[in-house]
Amino acid sequence: NFTACSDDDDNELSLPVDNTLELLIGTWEGTGEVEGEILTFNKDNTYTEKGENDTQNDTFEYFPNRYMFVTYYTTDWGEENTIYTVVKITEDELYLNNNGHSDIVIYKRK
Repeated sequence: NFTACSDDDDNELSLPVDNTLELLIGTWEGTGEVEGEILTFNKDNTYTEKGENDTQNDTFEYFPNRYMFVTYYTTDWGEENTIYTVVKITEDELYLNNNGHSDIVIYKRK
């Protein structure tokens, strides 16, 4: 015997909404080992990273299926990029892991 459920669409599986990119947009101030660093992400996929001695401006790309983003920038050696994993993000806090390092760095919304 074969039993089937109704094919009504009332019980469709809904996936969680990823609002990470929406939350990322804005200005973040580093804490701990990145204290004094300021990250600003703009809706047009540009960003600014201000450190103690330098400022970087360029573009970033967000990958929602991996909760990561890549910053692209130019140095004296050519085109470079840095990959970050978004470990946690809220309205007020951003926890990042630079995939080249094992430490998680924390930023607070400015």
